[in-house]
Amino acid sequence: MKVQIPAEERLIVALDVETKEEALRLVQDLSGIVSFFKIGIPLFMSGGLLDLLGTLRAQQVFVDLKMPDDIEETIRRIISLSASLNIKFLTLSTNVHASTIRSARDARGSDDYPKLLSIPLLSSLDGEDLPATHGRSSDQLDSLIGQKAKELLDAGCDGLIASGAAISQIHKNHPDTLIVSPGIRPTGSSSDDHKRFATPYDAINMGADYLVVGRPILKAPDRESRRSIAQAIIGEIKAALGARSRQPDTSLHAPRNQSSAGYAPPSSPL
Repeated sequence: MKVQIPAEERLIVALDVETKEEALRLVQDLSGIVSFFKIGIPLFMSGGLLDLLGTLRAQQVFVDLKMPDDIEETIRRIISLSASLNIKFLTLSTNVHASTIRSARDARGSDDYPKLLSIPLLSSLDGEDLPATHGRSSDQLDSLIGQKAKELLDAGCDGLIASGAAISQIHKNHPDTLIVSPGIRPTGSSSDDHKRFATPYDAINMGADYLVVGRPILKAPDRESRRSIAQAIIGEIKAALGARSRQPDTSLHAPRNQSSAGYAPPSSPL
């Protein structure tokens, strides 16, 4: 069974900036509202990652470096270092082999963290991309995601990164699996380069446990706007959790018409 997670802890803000100083400024801007942050490859490449992680020890941290295959000893060191730095989530490469996932699980031992996540299909891809990226027809999107999700979970991943309608698909087939959803766009925001996306309300209603939000917050013009957007997203999360608590589990399997639930999500300040 999944543990109960407060609504405020379900929002993960992506620190998709180029310097440690910018990242810490964003953390400070969102202080008291957001306590979970994602660090990705661009910030890692800028240097100072260990210093940044040390500074963020009081926060919850998701390190999204998509760890590739490597020898068992290297995997063991990565997991050991992640645990020592209090990293909660760590992503593995989409094409990582089952042996690497098993090595990572073995290295973690009896510790709960870091949780190992992987991605059945990037949110920047949809069915139209499959002939070029996977050699499959465009109508095989659901079957590809379902097949990949099962392979990753069978190999030992703790959870999956899923966006759009794939959230409900994965939740239906693997109801106890941790689901972290990127491609989150508050009502009225641009989808940017996400081809599969959802509002905060819909993502939680479909079964997502955590939402990753970057540009809608990062692009805001000032501190107060960033705080306002984050609070609005948490408001949508709370509303969706309330709706979920009043509905049978089958209601999580598809996006809902938000107005039919008696809830109008806050408009984005963007």
